[in-house]
Amino acid sequence: MGNKKVKVLGMMSGTSGDAIDGAMMSFDSDGIAELVWFDSCSFKPAEFARIQKLMRNADARDITLGASYIAELYACACHQFFATGHGKPDYIAAHGQTIYHQPQPTDWDGIALTGTLQLLNGSLLAQRTGLPVICNFRSADMAVGGEGAPLVPFADLHLFGKQAKRDLLLLNIGGMANISAIKAGRIPEMVCAFDTGPGNVLMDAAMQRLGLGNYDRDGCLAASGCSNREVVLRFLTDPYFAAPPPKSTGREYFNCERLDQIEACLQKPMLPADLLSTLLDITVESIAMAVRALVERVNFPADLAVSGGGALNVELMSRLAKLLDGLVEVKTSEAFAVPVMAKEAMAFAVLGDAFVRRCPANLPAATGASRSVILGQLHPV
Repeated sequence: MGNKKVKVLGMMSGTSGDAIDGAMMSFDSDGIAELVWFDSCSFKPAEFARIQKLMRNADARDITLGASYIAELYACACHQFFATGHGKPDYIAAHGQTIYHQPQPTDWDGIALTGTLQLLNGSLLAQRTGLPVICNFRSADMAVGGEGAPLVPFADLHLFGKQAKRDLLLLNIGGMANISAIKAGRIPEMVCAFDTGPGNVLMDAAMQRLGLGNYDRDGCLAASGCSNREVVLRFLTDPYFAAPPPKSTGREYFNCERLDQIEACLQKPMLPADLLSTLLDITVESIAMAVRALVERVNFPADLAVSGGGALNVELMSRLAKLLDGLVEVKTSEAFAVPVMAKEAMAFAVLGDAFVRRCPANLPAATGASRSVILGQLHPV
């Protein structure tokens, strides 16, 4: 590629299912990256409702048409981005919409199977935009025994590693929450990365079920409530939290059924504010458990940089800082020049550039893969 810079538009729609984020990044021949622009395209109410339904209960017809539907929404987002004056990329690196993720083997007729599904018709997106599309990033890692997640740690090391003055934990709180641990040094090292459990997913589901909106803005409702400690402690006995990494999870495991389980064990329904406070404590305390479990891998005190929608939840950030006081200094990713809502889209731009340069981009320490592999598939125009 010589000295020519490659521009990659990373696109991401997460398990919250509320918007498509786009981050244009420019990479030189050494892979050194610069954020050119970031933007977001929110789903319309009908689109949001359909995507929620796809994530909850999709049959073969839904999956078939859903891949094209997501591609059309991504294409509309691209056209919106470009119409506002944002420059076009050389490649689109798109994650698509995760519908199902099964990293733990299950037996079919004596064959142990794992799999993952991110809805996106890459060929359709390429034709709609006139740009080559790189997608399906998880499958190659799973083919060599990895969990296919988390994939962001490769980008975390790329974007944050050289900025780390002391050991650095990177926490992204979307629908699910995931954490990466970087050992600071002349050559920064990613020592561990995994999903901690639910991020906003249970709180968002409760708000939507109660008809109070799509999410608890700033955590205001949770802040006015009183947590049910018995529910929190019972929830945190789930074996996922005690399992050692590598591990990953999703809506297949933490979903609306958990709200039903909570309600079933109560003698009387909780007030909405108390329920939101309880669910927020589950998220915060499961994250704190994950941080404390890193004591043998990370030198504390360390920095903790938070990104994703959870970083905008004032009550969440306050409770997290209080719970981890003395162990980490809680910041947002903005302190490292990475906008909180842009990080995951930026990560997929980094993964797209790695594909273009034919550079393996999975981290076996994070996913449990047997070896490093090149991630992604190309859909040319």
